[in-house]
Amino acid sequence: MSFFTRLSNGWQLAQVSFATINKNKSLLLFPVFSSISLILVLATFFGGTFFLVGEDVERLLNDEQYGGLLGYGLIFLYYLINFFIIVFFNAALIHCAIKVLDGEETSVEEGLSFAFSKIGKIFSWSVFAATVGTLLQALQNAGKVGEIVAAIVGIAWSIMTFFVVPILIYEDRGVMDAVRQSGRLMKQKWGESLAGNVSFGLFHLLGVLVAIVLFFLLSSVNVLLGLVVAVLAILMVSTIVTAARTVFVAAVYNRVTGKPVGEFNGDLLDSAFVKR
Repeated sequence: MSFFTRLSNGWQLAQVSFATINKNKSLLLFPVFSSISLILVLATFFGGTFFLVGEDVERLLNDEQYGGLLGYGLIFLYYLINFFIIVFFNAALIHCAIKVLDGEETSVEEGLSFAFSKIGKIFSWSVFAATVGTLLQALQNAGKVGEIVAAIVGIAWSIMTFFVVPILIYEDRGVMDAVRQSGRLMKQKWGESLAGNVSFGLFHLLGVLVAIVLFFLLSSVNVLLGLVVAVLAILMVSTIVTAARTVFVAAVYNRVTGKPVGEFNGDLLDSAFVKR
């Protein structure tokens, strides 16, 4: 199968994901809640950090003995907060998406309740992912070679952990076992390259380009108006693409586990992955 055929199939899968979101618009609330929570929690986190150390933060970070350790500690906490919030709402969204794909009714409250019931697993995965993220950041700071290695490892990590969240919340596995199982699924059955994600990236890029055009058109009237509209447009596009991509993940996981995939075509879901 050629690259352009795979890309075409991925585009069709993305369209089905968007159609699923269009029929179940409440799914869009999860990435909205996630974004709002991230802004509030991180603002509180950094505000609290500044309150505790104040103007001494730069001196502490530059301290030869403890500066590096403190810096990476803050990076770890930043990643931990990010991953926990994102994974929590992703788990809620995946649960609701799978219910929709199964032809069942669902609600935002049900998704949030389910995510709360898996809070221990979500936190464990967030700690593990934050540790990996911090190590990759340290590798990036080691020079050009470190940056290249970190980029390669980061891509491999993203591919290997593609199924981690649904595996963790639906199967009786620990974090390490979930990572290994996700890697096995990607390696043995599906391969290494996702055409679907390329299509979602193109949708996102198109949305950003539209927002830029809106900014230039409106800025001739009022710069502030153009900026506000452009930012809101980008946020809206990001919300829709994030929700649709998560629906895609849920559909692929259902396909792997032999469950209903809603309006998705099973053969197209198979073709979204390049077989080895």
